[in-house]
Formats: sequence, structure tokens, C-alpha cells
Amino acid sequence: MNDDTASFAWTDLPSEFIHRLPDFLCDQDLDAYRAFTENVSPLSVRLTNNRMTRSEVLKHLEDSGLKADPVDWMPDAIHLDPRDRRRIQETKLHSEGDLLIQSLSSMAAVETLDVRPGHDVLDCCAAPGGKTALIRFRQLNQGILVANDLSKKRIFKMKRLFKHIKVEGVDINIQAAETLGGSHAGCFDRVLLDAPCSGEGRFHVDSPSTWHDWEPGKVRRLAKLQQRLLRAALQTLRPGGVLIYSTCTLSPEENELVVSTILEDAPVPVTLVPIELECPGQRPGLAQWMGRSMDDGLRMTVRIIPERGMTPFFMAKLMRTA
Repeated sequence: MNDDTASFAWTDLPSEFIHRLPDFLCDQDLDAYRAFTENVSPLSVRLTNNRMTRSEVLKHLEDSGLKADPVDWMPDAIHLDPRDRRRIQETKLHSEGDLLIQSLSSMAAVETLDVRPGHDVLDCCAAPGGKTALIRFRQLNQGILVANDLSKKRIFKMKRLFKHIKVEGVDINIQAAETLGGSHAGCFDRVLLDAPCSGEGRFHVDSPSTWHDWEPGKVRRLAKLQQRLLRAALQTLRPGGVLIYSTCTLSPEENELVVSTILEDAPVPVTLVPIELECPGQRPGLAQWMGRSMDDGLRMTVRIIPERGMTPFFMAKLMRTA
């Protein structure tokens, strides 16, 4: 994981970033986050098809000498020893596309979306495609799925992933997500907006590329983009439709404050609804931060702290009411 041969420490992370963490993390959660940045990242995989049961896959992995444990809240997921990343990539199951390495928090975003067969779904910022593939798995290939992204390079990677794990029937769209509200207004039962963010949930002390360009100005710029994206994404919902707004970052400016700002002047009638997924590491979202009071409903949003294989994440669930 090292960017070079140098060794880094927690104190090498941007000092302004470290100093602001106690504003929204309690001591215990801050300790968990620090440990997450200093240790090998968690490793999890999920089944990509119904050709084998999870029990059969677990036995296969164990017979190969890999320590594998089922994830109790996610029926297709398996915990692995983080040190076995290369070994799992060398297995026949992985090489043939029957297993996909994917973070549990990413899986949680899709599970919270509650996709059913026949739902029409939009993934606003889809590439590189892991969440989109899980959405299609949950649709049982029934219903429309639009995978949108602006980057042609990332779209290419997504197509390559879909071919590898045999995902079919996805409509790939290359478009600025801020414009989807005009081009796809009222089209979808489910919408996932996993927004571009400052990536604080992916920081690792020995990987400077994950944190070297962090600065408060970047957080503020991204928050403005996220507001535009969420406003557009909500417009693509049908009445009764559900949207998940998620990020892999910690900053309230990119999470609760984005949702709060949009709720104050939403483009369509929406309300926050509870997230009922029973995954580890959940903390209620902030309803107050740095002297700013927000809607109490923001406590229904979820911050995920690194526990039992989870990686830092944020999720808000919104429903269009009319």
C-alpha cells in the first residue's frame, strides 16, 4: 500500500484535518479511526451471482487455506484476513468473476437502497461499478438500470468490470450528474448518489496519495458540488421513490450539511426516512455542529465508524413524497 519506501505516522496527516476530528468524533470513535488509518485495510468479498451458495464458497476458500467468515447482515458477503488480498485474487473464484472484492460500507449503501426486482434505478456517479453491479444483482436483471458517469476512463473500467463478473442489461450513460434532473426527471424508483468527496474514509498514513491534497478549501468546493448533485438526483425520483446519498468521508460539510441545505429548499417534496440496515459501526448523524442547528431528522442519517470490517462512511435516505 505504500506510495514509496518512506514510513509515515498519524501525525503526518494534515494537521488541520487531525485538529478538527474531535469536533465530530468522540474519543472512542477517533481512536477507531486512527487505528483504521494505521493498519491494513479490511478485506471483504461478495458473491456476484447465484451459481454457488455462500456456504459452498466458504468451504472452497477454507479448503484453500484462507480464513473466511460470513457477514451476518449481508447474505452475499464474506470477511477475509486483510493480509490475504493477493491470495484471494489468485483463486479461481475471483479470476472467473464469481467473487468481487468490495468494501462492506459500499455494500451497505446498496442494501439500504432496498432495490427490488422490477425497480427502475439510477446510479448517478456509478464508475467504477461495484455498487452498480450489486444493484443489478438485487434487481434479478428485472427493471431499468442506468449507470451514469462523466469520466470516459472510469466508464471503460466499469465496462471491463461488468464483462468480468458477467453483469448484463445496464444502460451506461455519460453525462454530468448535475444535469440528470432535467434529462431524467421523475424516471426512477430508486436512486443512488455516492457522491465525489474528499475521501477521508480512505486515508491511510502509509499512502500519501490518499491525503496529500486534503485542505479545507477542497472540502468546501466539494460540498457545493455535492449540493448540486443531490438537488439534481432528487428530481429524477418518482413520487414514493427513494434516494440514498452517501460519501466515504467524515466532514459534516460534505454530509449532514449538504443534506440539511437541500432540505431547506428541496426541488421536489422529500423527507428523511430511517436507515434500518443492521450493520456494525453505525452512529446517528449530527443535528448540530459548530453552533449550527439542523433538522432533528438528520439524526436518522448514519455515520459509519470502522468496526468489524466496516470503513468510514455516511448515508442519508430520502423519500420523494409527492
